[in-house]
Amino acid sequence: MEIILLVALCIGAYVYFYNSLVNAKLKVDEAWSGITVQLKRRHDLIPNLVEAVRSAMGHEASVIDKILSARTEALQALATGGHSDVNKAEAVLSSALSSFVGYTEDNPEITATTNIGQLQSQLEETEDQIAAARRLFNGNVQAYNAKIMSIPWSFIASMKGFKTEAMYEVDRVELKAISTAPLVNLKSG
Repeated sequence: MEIILLVALCIGAYVYFYNSLVNAKLKVDEAWSGITVQLKRRHDLIPNLVEAVRSAMGHEASVIDKILSARTEALQALATGGHSDVNKAEAVLSSALSSFVGYTEDNPEITATTNIGQLQSQLEETEDQIAAARRLFNGNVQAYNAKIMSIPWSFIASMKGFKTEAMYEVDRVELKAISTAPLVNLKSG
């Protein structure tokens, strides 16, 4: 009787720890899905913004071309790449968008168009949602990785092939874009 109880207890503990790892991994996958939804939204907004800006600033095609090229690479990475590939491609896209924001701040006549202002607002909102999705993803990755490295979960994780996940980190290109982003002048008149 005691042996049966001990075996049942071991099976119950194994099921609990395994299910806990599966749940943590599913949260990581769900959070990654949240990032991809926001990135897709960003990618969908860019062509509209580009067309609106193209009509307002026809002479400055290089800024637009950089954005479109970076968007294409980001879409390809999102469709076929892993987390690292997506991270790198999105960093390049963020840099291109940052250049665009700097250009429009230097040329306020461009943002005077209602469509461009609305599209920029939507893009800024999307960027905020991407940042929130990244934070959620990283939090879930941290919790998942902590379980994989902690006893007794580590025993089950190694038996079942659970591997640690990489955090979504800001790429050097994106850090450079952030550090060189123009400052907004808040002085009035």
